[in-house]
Amino acid sequence: MTLILIVGAAAAILAIVVLGYISSRYYEGRHDRTYMTQDERGFRRALKGKTVLWDLEESIVKGPDAPHIEFVALDPATGGRRTVQLLDAKTGSLSLRPQYCAPLPFEAVTADDHKVVVEARVQFSLNRDLLKHVYEIQEFSLALETRIQSAYRSEVGKRNDEVLRASISDVERGVIEHLRTAEAEGDEKGEPGMALGVNFHTASFSFKEPDEFAASLAGLGVSASTPEGAAAMEKARALARSQGVLALRPQQLDQIGDVFNKRDPASTAALLALLEMQTRQNIAEALASSGQLIVVTPQELGLVGDMAQREALLRGRPAGAAREPAAANGAAQRPEARP
Repeated sequence: MTLILIVGAAAAILAIVVLGYISSRYYEGRHDRTYMTQDERGFRRALKGKTVLWDLEESIVKGPDAPHIEFVALDPATGGRRTVQLLDAKTGSLSLRPQYCAPLPFEAVTADDHKVVVEARVQFSLNRDLLKHVYEIQEFSLALETRIQSAYRSEVGKRNDEVLRASISDVERGVIEHLRTAEAEGDEKGEPGMALGVNFHTASFSFKEPDEFAASLAGLGVSASTPEGAAAMEKARALARSQGVLALRPQQLDQIGDVFNKRDPASTAALLALLEMQTRQNIAEALASSGQLIVVTPQELGLVGDMAQREALLRGRPAGAAREPAAANGAAQRPEARP
């Protein structure tokens, strides 16, 4: 009887120990969450379904020594950027949900050497079958952003700036194809690629012209958001306006050419009128800044001749026949009718 009690007690203790072990080593890998395990040799597996870690050497990847699996995303509250952790260092839970990576704005160059500032958004999720690469990458966030920027720069660099805005959807499709291909292929044909362990779903972006005045101030360590920086930038803009076309860079001249390309005569006339008004403003500002009274005629500024040439161009007749020459001393004017 005593022996039976001893055996029963031992069995009960063993059952409690086994149940406690199972309870402490039981994990469930769902479709939206999983756990990575490791041993003394490194990464071992990503859990899928209900699993008990029977091997004592196998442990969940967690704690202060766990890799930093994070990315940069938009902060809805502030509109800025924030860092999102995909791996919970406390529990070892790793999110497989689709996420949106939003790198800081970066520059890209079009096929005709125009710089644009790209605001990119890429939806991605971790690939459970390729988590070994995620485990081994030292800087996951940097690697992800670098690949995204490379894909956008490659697609933007295939197009001229005047067609870029009309082909945004084509660029987005090309970026996704580029990112997916980079997961499977290397730089050379037949060479295996360095996978990030990521599934790429969608891509979107917007772009704008870089503000070179603000960029030059930033290079000098001056922020455009400060009063001193804003004053310096406005002074630089005024100096550039006073120089007229001499201050235009080849990129700006190309952009002006794009504006006039394939436009109807009415639109061209409106644009030329705007340019003429801007020219008059530049001349007035330059003369006013001298501090002296200077009187010039439209003929001396060349405005009348330009207007005649423009009207002749639009009407399809020689510039010389655009308008009759002005009569001296107002001889061609009609006398006023008197009662």
